[in-house]
Amino acid sequence: MIARIIDRIEAEPDLLHRSILAMREDIELEPEIIADLGPLEADPHVVRQVRKLSRATVATVHDIEPEAFQLAVHYLIRRIDISGPSLPLEQQVRIVWRIPEPKKP
Repeated sequence: MIARIIDRIEAEPDLLHRSILAMREDIELEPEIIADLGPLEADPHVVRQVRKLSRATVATVHDIEPEAFQLAVHYLIRRIDISGPSLPLEQQVRIVWRIPEPKKP
């Protein structure tokens, strides 16, 4: 999943900023997410890691602190849909982004 997040960030340099704004405007944001955000955003190191997400800083999920990964997911992803094993592997997990992916020409 970290690779897909980095792909989006690199393809759309302002995605993180737009996603944060969209999350802040989401009146249906779950209370658990709101509760998570306070401590995560209060840690400057975590916030800095999220703001610097790129292939140069993160090669695998092990290269990012769990808290920074959690914050990035909260910022960028609305939900993750998981389908049954009857579908091909690449279709079993679907990311629903806060900012929808641009239409491909």
